[in-house]
Amino acid sequence: MRLIRFAASALVLAAAATLLPDASGAGWLSRLAREAAETGGGVTAKTGKLGLGALDNAAAHVAGLPRLSQGAALAAHVTPEGHWKFASREGTVFTAATPDEMARVATTLAPEIATGGKLSLYLSEETVFSGRSFLKDLPKDADLHIVSGKEAYRLRRTGSGAGDLAAEFRSNIIVGLDDRVLFEETIYRLSRPLNRSNIRALALEPGGPRRLSSVPRYDPATKAALVDQVDPSSLSDALATLKGQTALVSGRIEGNVLTFRPSSGPEQTLDITQLVKAAESADVNLVLLQTSATHQPGGRNWFWQKVEVAGLDDALKRATFADFLSALGGAGSELAVKAATGSQGRVVFSAVPVPTATTPITGTLGEWIGEVTGHVAVRAAEVYARDEARERELDARLIPGIPSTAQFVYLGSLVFGVLAFQVSRSWWGRLWPAEQRADYAGKFGYWAARLTRLLAFVVLFLPLVGIPAFVWLCLLQLWAVLTAPVRGLRWLRARFGKERPGLRV
Repeated sequence: MRLIRFAASALVLAAAATLLPDASGAGWLSRLAREAAETGGGVTAKTGKLGLGALDNAAAHVAGLPRLSQGAALAAHVTPEGHWKFASREGTVFTAATPDEMARVATTLAPEIATGGKLSLYLSEETVFSGRSFLKDLPKDADLHIVSGKEAYRLRRTGSGAGDLAAEFRSNIIVGLDDRVLFEETIYRLSRPLNRSNIRALALEPGGPRRLSSVPRYDPATKAALVDQVDPSSLSDALATLKGQTALVSGRIEGNVLTFRPSSGPEQTLDITQLVKAAESADVNLVLLQTSATHQPGGRNWFWQKVEVAGLDDALKRATFADFLSALGGAGSELAVKAATGSQGRVVFSAVPVPTATTPITGTLGEWIGEVTGHVAVRAAEVYARDEARERELDARLIPGIPSTAQFVYLGSLVFGVLAFQVSRSWWGRLWPAEQRADYAGKFGYWAARLTRLLAFVVLFLPLVGIPAFVWLCLLQLWAVLTAPVRGLRWLRARFGKERPGLRV
């Protein structure tokens, strides 16, 4: 019976492992579970970490915050009826359905506010995206945050309306709050670690190489990644060799046209739509850098200086994609990042400077400065990237180029084949009988044949018959359990049923 219970558990675990790579695309189940609205009225109650519904994640985050010397932090969520639910770090919940009850929130859950300090409210995602019109009911001087996953981001007002908000991913990067799914995609992209070996900076040079190496080249002295030159007419085909990597292309972007200037000759253009399609076909993340001048990195200007995209070398050394954008923007710059839905499995991100009172130097003067200094400033960036579900599927692959689902099915079946070794070995022996030493002239041929048979058994046969063999083994074990009483009676009869010689009549 233990073996049968183990078999059932193993089958369930294998099924879960098989579906694991696609779990990120099925996040709607957990989202639906968090949508349950809770109602009540002005009652204080103790509750545990579970059972808070949509407030649970924000409450857990508040409970994990360090205790403030001044001020207090509360989790908050608004129900579809407009009732506010607040939770303290101790797990005390207060529901406010009227203005009078709202006025008693701080004195009930955060009495330390009366002695000084500020109230910080950590809002659930449902509140920010579905109940934004109710934010006007909150205390005007409270610091608002949105809790997404295990992190919280401060909310910043971008206009006079209550719904004009953006989230601060960090002090110099803000994220739009137009759509919840796109917001989560943006947070995932900004938090994603950079793999330096997968980022390729390209310089468009007519007459340059028509193909790109599958791995980046490095400067032997500095160990920094070198810029790859490529013929722009062959760029779409060249991207095919960068499958799974990130390609950086710079120039002036006007609508669907990218204008660039090679190291010699006049300006030329590329169709961005065709470039994006080529990147999608090659499964490449494409980053288009909108620069102040059209010069390509790695070239020479009229002062014979090396042309560089400002901040690019530093950006390629950063740990996350947010660090990468921060380095491109430069010190003191602030970027607004927005996301839009792309084609199947793709998301389009844009990073542009946040408008300030200071008017930047643009136009001809900016391009002239780039000529003199040899640096080309980045004004904005457009990123055509794989979405979170696709990235997680790629990360789950043990062997590149093979879908993770197929790999998990293969490994799971292999494990089942090993567990049912006595059955699978018996089947294998009938299909491919063991080699006989007498059939081979030398030891080398004999052992080579045995090794070939062993590899075929482990690599091909076990994964192929693993699950059927395991099911058959479970059936055999079940049959053995069911017939155990019959076999026991037969044994007793055989052992004690014989007549003793002295008692024969």
